[in-house]
Formats: sequence, structure tokens, C-alpha cells
Amino acid sequence: MRTALRTSIVTAALAGALLAPAATAIAATAPQPVPSTGAAAAPVASVSSVSPAPSAPSDDNGRYEGRPVYVGNGMVAVLRNEAEGPEAWIRYVGDQWKPGDNYMLHVVGLVTRGQTTAEAYGASFELTKAETTAPVLVVTTKGVAKSYPLPEGKAGRVCSAEKSQNIGAGMSAKLFMSPDGPRAELWVAGEDTAWRLLDRGFPALPESAGIIARIVNPSGAAPGFEWKTQGGGTPLGRTSFPALPKGCKPNYKVTEDRAADQPAPKPEPTTGTVSAKPVVPVGDVKPQGGAQTVVVPKGAVAAGAELAAEDTDDSTTVAAGAGLVAIFAWLGVALLARGRRAGRSRG
Repeated sequence: MRTALRTSIVTAALAGALLAPAATAIAATAPQPVPSTGAAAAPVASVSSVSPAPSAPSDDNGRYEGRPVYVGNGMVAVLRNEAEGPEAWIRYVGDQWKPGDNYMLHVVGLVTRGQTTAEAYGASFELTKAETTAPVLVVTTKGVAKSYPLPEGKAGRVCSAEKSQNIGAGMSAKLFMSPDGPRAELWVAGEDTAWRLLDRGFPALPESAGIIARIVNPSGAAPGFEWKTQGGGTPLGRTSFPALPKGCKPNYKVTEDRAADQPAPKPEPTTGTVSAKPVVPVGDVKPQGGAQTVVVPKGAVAAGAELAAEDTDDSTTVAAGAGLVAIFAWLGVALLARGRRAGRSRG
């Protein structure tokens, strides 16, 4: 690990030394990224979504311990039915996991009475019979469904609602409403994990994402979702979140945010053919309330079960090497384009 780390540092330093003069020469002619004016390109899945993380602190494990069952694709479902109600925590543990091994690793999904469905790594999860004393987790992979009974507990009301919305450019949004408030998962066609997650704590993508996606009035009585993934004259899309089932109430103070209903800013005019792409940071891990590359439920943060911000293997070195190759490739194209422009101006 130390050798790999030193190699990464040396590689980064060398890249900086080689790129600095060229970057200065290109800066005057290189087009600058602007908000997307065309279809958003599919982002690359984050490395952090598949790298094992340290287990949660031992004094917090009790709240999240349960009966782990291996459900395939490197995941276990940790089945619980305590005072919090039925829960199935979906954790990534790797293909080599076997009963008795540690399972307090990456959280990639959670189903409860507040959200009865989830998806991760090519599998879908549904908490069925959720209002009864004997709920069942159904896991479907490649059309094959398997059932895993949860421990028995108390019956309770199911307070969840969801809908899907196509937002263009090969992307879709899954909109959930629960007593915790609205939540939106952004998905790219062909990917098996969510690209970003928005909620009351982090209701909008940053400008660097290259597209518009935001929850409007996130703590209000009727939150909505707005998006714009294509440029030109494409209008801003908007839809409402599904309403909570009758008898269910938010567990937070409802406050209307009228400022969030203002029209979206117009995209800046383009200066070339370059368009911004959705940004998917490698190893970008933030606590609840921050943009995430995978689904990390709120309870997982308290347990320290969120994805680790620092891995313990050599994957960082591999990622750094791949990034360096991409940088040199871009540099070569940019220098070639600049040379052609200079040749035309001389002619």
C-alpha cells in the first residue's frame, strides 16, 4: 500500500510538472465548459460504490445488527424487525462473503415501511406484507425472485409512495415520498446503481453537474421536482411528488419555500461545441444531506455505516493512473487542435 501510495504521489507530481506549461499555452484558446446545451452524457459509475469500507464502530452496531442473508451480486440483506419496524439493510460485502463473516460494510440500499422498494447492483428489493407482523423481503435478479422472511414484529401502517419520471438524455428520476420527506434518485440508463440522490437536506444538483435537477419546496406540503437535461429551446420539466398515503404525516415541520418556485436560470450561450457532462466524483462520499453516488439512508450515517471516504486497498493508485492517461490524451487532442487553428490563421 505504501509503495502504491508513493507511486501515486510521484505520478501526480510528474503530471503536474508536464501539464503546467502546456495548460498555460492552451488556456487562451481552449473553450470553457458551460451548462449543458445538448443531451447529457452518461456518467461513469463511482469507484466508491463497490469498494469495501471499514465496519461501523462496535458501540453503534447493535442498532443495525440483524440476520444477514446473502442475496447475490456481492450483497447481503440484513433483516431486522425491532422497535423501528421492519428493515432490510442492503450492504455490499463482495462475492467471497460467507455466513459468519463481517457484514457491517457498505450500505447500498434500505427498505422499510417508509420506502418499500430499492435497487442496487442489478437487483431489485421489495418489502412485501410490510403492514403485517410478518413482512417478507423479495429480491429479484434477472427476472428470478427469491423471498426472505423478516423476523416477526408489530403490525404498522405503510407510509410510502413512489413514482418514476423520464427526464430525458437517457436519464430517469425515481421520486419517493415518506414521513422523512421527498427524495429523488437520479438514474442513468444502463447503470445498476443510482447516480445521485436528492433530499430535503440536499435538494438540488450543483451547477457543475451539467444538468438541472432539484426538489422544489422540499419541506412544503406539496413538493415538486424540476429538471432540464437538454439545451436549446427545451423547456424546464416539472412534476409533483406522490402524496403520502391517507393517515400518514411528515415527521418534520412543514414550511413553504416560495423562493424555490422561481424559474430556473437560463443557460449561458455556448462558445463552441463543448458541453458539460454530469460529474460523478470518484470516492465522493458525503453524509446525509450531501450529494451521493449511491443510496445511503439517514440511519446509516448515525451508525457510521456510510461509504468510506478512504479505501484501504490500491484502487486509488489504479484510478489515478487511469486519470493520468485520460489527461495526456486530452492534452494531445488540445495541442493538435491549437496547431491546426494556428496553421489556418497563418494561411
